[in-house]
This record gives sequence, structure tokens and C-alpha cells, in this order.
Amino acid sequence: MIIKQDLLDFEQSIVGLYKDCKLPFLFHLSGGNEDQLIEIFKEIKEGDYVLSTHRNHYHALLHGIPADELRNRILDGRSMFIYDRQKNFFTSAIIGGTVAIAAGIALALKKKGSKQKVWCFVGDGTEDSGHLFEAARYVEGFDLPCTYIIEDNNRSVTTTSDERWGGARNPAWFSCVRKYIYNITWPHARTDDIIDLKRTVVKTHEDYFPPLLPENLPESTVDSSLSYKQAVIQSMTDLGGYNTVFIGYNVKNGNATGTLTGVDDSQKIETPVAENLMTGIGIGMSFEGYRPVIYYERHDFMMVAADAIVNHVNHIERISHGEYKVPVILRSVVADSSPFYSGPTHSQDFTDAFKNLVSFPIYVPSSGKEVIQSYKNAINSSRPCMIVEKKSYYL
Repeated sequence: MIIKQDLLDFEQSIVGLYKDCKLPFLFHLSGGNEDQLIEIFKEIKEGDYVLSTHRNHYHALLHGIPADELRNRILDGRSMFIYDRQKNFFTSAIIGGTVAIAAGIALALKKKGSKQKVWCFVGDGTEDSGHLFEAARYVEGFDLPCTYIIEDNNRSVTTTSDERWGGARNPAWFSCVRKYIYNITWPHARTDDIIDLKRTVVKTHEDYFPPLLPENLPESTVDSSLSYKQAVIQSMTDLGGYNTVFIGYNVKNGNATGTLTGVDDSQKIETPVAENLMTGIGIGMSFEGYRPVIYYERHDFMMVAADAIVNHVNHIERISHGEYKVPVILRSVVADSSPFYSGPTHSQDFTDAFKNLVSFPIYVPSSGKEVIQSYKNAINSSRPCMIVEKKSYYL
């Protein structure tokens, strides 16, 4: 059982490591909310998910990560990146990055009839963002087993909530959102002390977070005379035979431009028009063994999901040192042809841009055979990929 003094002593030991010039990187100390967290964690059960932030030391300790293990990870430059797959502990140092993922995990748990719950801790900086509103609204609307806890220290680095929001500091929230206010003990990052950086040892980016080893996908021969759209329909039908969910808007009511007619409706999750949310839902569901196919009906709209794609889908496996995998299939259509002109914001192709932003495979099939091969590669992989379909090839 962790008590208040344990938490205080642990953070003081991290301060000691910093003053001894052993932490030449960014870290954020917890402090001032020991009593509140001890009470909250009395409700959190073994096996529940805890999603945390860049300020995660107390959460990790209270969720059962041993102090020595946590300290070693901090010494290895991973203070903002504490993960434990066995204990279902997950973090993101991106403001608002966890809230949609939490909703996805909770949706998966509910579909499976699990008694596990999701507890997602965020700061008042995330309360500033629209990400929390759309995720909490989704959790509330579908009665998902997820609680969001806003830890309000009235500070975004050094700026108060009144300065950021004026009189709108405390908006009304859904019942799945709790909030407590506390005075933090420490500065936003590190301490006020300046250490002698000449005494520190800084490793390379690759040392701190080793690159992923290449995958060796099984070779498969595709002999298909199907047309492009027929191949897409066949690929979706084949994918439906796995533990697959199809996420997006118009995946059920419109069958994703008629390409999901061979998939059972129970596997289709119709979402709000919120691309970042639906991407996070896919990430979260993948943690619980589902293979999500996230459908963006236009490539342009993926820009709304760029945070979830670039900062999360692309990095989670590497920054968690392989503890979490994200085998999601990002399926999008470039509207390069249509009976009606769509305008410059509805017909863009961002393939080259995404190739510069992410390290996972991006497939751009140009024939029915290549469509089938692309989706075979996707289902045989344990990692994410993007498949870009061209509407002109549908004709």
C-alpha cells in the first residue's frame, strides 16, 4: 500500500538524481495532490486501465509499478513515456492525446462484456482542448466504462486559467468527468535549480528509443482479375472474417461508398464527424485485440486526425519499447474524380506529406491486384499502415 510519504520521498529522490546531474532531459514532477490521488486510486482495481500524462510518477506508483523500476525508466530518459502493458498503464505527453484512446478502450471493454474500467487522467491544459469534450460526450452517450479526471493546478506552464479563459474557467461537464483543484509543489518542468550540463551524459535518440526492427511479412501470390472497386469490396469482406471493426462515419449507413456490403453490420461502428476521435477509438480498441479499419471518406479529412496519426499511431510501439502495438488500418479515399466538382478542400492528395510524417507503410494501389495485395499485407502485419484508394480507379 502506497502512502503519502512514499510519494513525497520518491519525487524527492528524483530531485536528488537531477541535482546529481543524472537527468539531462525533460521531466515533470508530481506534487501537492497526494491526498486526492490516494483517495481516487482506492476506486481503481487491478486490471483497470490507467491513462496518464507527462506528469505521471504518482499515477504509476499508485497503479502498482515498482518504485525501482519507475526510477530506472526515468534515469533512461523515459519520464514522460512510462508504459506497462501488464498493468494496463499508458501515457501520452501530447496534451489531449489520451482521451479518445480511453474512449476506444472503454468501447472495446463494453463490447467484450468486461468488468474492467478506464481511468484517464488529464491536466487543465487538456480541459482547454476540444478533444476532451468530444471524447467525454462519446463516453457519456454510449455509457462506456471510462472516467476522465481533470487535475487542475491552474497553470499551463505558467499561465493561469483566468488568463486563458477569463470567466469561463469552470465549464459544466458530463457525469463521466471529475475535476479536482490543487496547488502543485514544483515548476512545470524539472526544478528551479540549474545543473552543470557538462557533467551529464546524453545518449542518442536511438539509444533512448531504439527504432523498430523491420517486419518480414509472408509472401503471397495474388492472381486477380477483379476490377479496382470489386477488389476493394472483396478485401473488406475478407477482412470481416477477422476480429475486425470498421470505424468511421457512413460505414454502416452508407457502407463506405458501397464497399462494406459484405461485412456484418455488427462490425461497423458509426462515429460522429470527428476524425481525431474516431482515430483514437481505433487505437484504443486495438489494445483489446480488435483489428480496426478506420475509414476516412476523403483524404483531406485526415488532416483533422493528424495528431492521432502522427503523434500516436506512428510512435506508440516505439516509445513504449514494444509494450503497446497499434495494428490499425487507416483507409482513405482521394477524391480525384467525381461526377460533381468537390472543390480544393475535398479533393487533395496528402500521400507524399504523410510519407514524410510517418514511418509505417503507406500503400497506394492502382489496380485490383494491388488492392488485394495491400490489404493482405495489412492483415498480416502487427503494425499500422495506411491504404490510399483513388476514386478515379473506382470507375
